Amino acid sequence: MSNWLDKIMPSKIRSESKQRTGVPEGLWKKCPKCGAFLYKPELEKNLDVCPKCNHHLRVHARRRLDVFLDPEDRHEIAADLEPWDRLKFKDSKRYKDRLSHAQKTTGEKDALVAMKAPHSGFPW
Repeated sequence: MSNWLDKIMPSKIRSESKQRTGVPEGLWKKCPKCGAFLYKPELEKNLDVCPKCNHHLRVHARRRLDVFLDPEDRHEIAADLEPWDRLKFKDSKRYKDRLSHAQKTTGEKDALVAMKAPHSGFPW
């Protein structure tokens, strides 16, 4: 449904006005608890904790390891291992297809990322 202004405005102006603004995609993240829009670089500095409500946002395994371990003193354990479907399991989808999809979307071979590092500075 269009209003009277859309009818009298030239089509080029209408299409330009509907284009996106100059805000880059992925620069803001919405807090799932309080709904605040958070600037991603600031959120990362705050270790993915919402400054408004102190909600801890979901963090991927590699990000968590980046926070806890020094990059120069760590190495990944069993990075070449991949899961395999020995049982040829199938429910609504084949397990092999589920694995393939998960690997493509995450960029990881497996759900587990394990690293070894010397003393990390933590007392435990």
